[in-house]
Amino acid sequence: MKKLIVLACLILTGMMLTACGNNDDTADWLTPVITLDKDTHILTVWSSTYDLHRNETMEYVFRADDDFMDVAITSESLVAGGAVPATLRVAYGGEGQHLVRVVAFAYEFFDHGRPVRVNAHAATPNPQDIIVLWENPYNHQWFNLIQNGVGREAVTMGENHDGLVSLRNGNEVYTFLLNNETVEALSELRVYIIATAAPTRDADYERSGYSILFTLELPDLDNHFHGWELLAASGTMFVVE
Repeated sequence: MKKLIVLACLILTGMMLTACGNNDDTADWLTPVITLDKDTHILTVWSSTYDLHRNETMEYVFRADDDFMDVAITSESLVAGGAVPATLRVAYGGEGQHLVRVVAFAYEFFDHGRPVRVNAHAATPNPQDIIVLWENPYNHQWFNLIQNGVGREAVTMGENHDGLVSLRNGNEVYTFLLNNETVEALSELRVYIIATAAPTRDADYERSGYSILFTLELPDLDNHFHGWELLAASGTMFVVE
């Protein structure tokens, strides 16, 4: 009986390895996955001669405090101002196709993870004081994944897109067409986490910060994107000093 149990376990393990790959950079995941690599859980409040400004095309640029001229963003200047770089990776080796957006959701917390409460309600999601910047390699524009995720109309990546029709108003809904070929465009996204202000602190605790959920988001039953349908997700948290 014990030999049969051991044999069954070995067969099951082999099936899992076949389906999921070898858990390295060459793994072909049959189910889409999204992961995040970062070096720290600590954020400092943005401190730079430049302000982060979102212009009419939804992209972010630098602006000097005493000037209205746009200045190009660079990775070096982001890190110098206090941004934490991280790498977002998406993997998929299945045969299906999914209409998705790559987006981030953010929440405030205090102590070891309690959500900040305002007027007895849970913290409002996606506060404007936290930014997840990402440079689109197809046009070198910078976007905040919390406001404009990959797959939105303004954030297209080459021809790797498809459209839906809203079942509520008939408008076109832009998406990223995820399959085992287009996933290469999402295999390594360099993002920069920026806190432009410290979150609310509870009177009894000194520590507070932001939790961020990175997702492959699916359209809902009306072909809209509202965060209810998630294909894959990866979460993290940052304490703001």
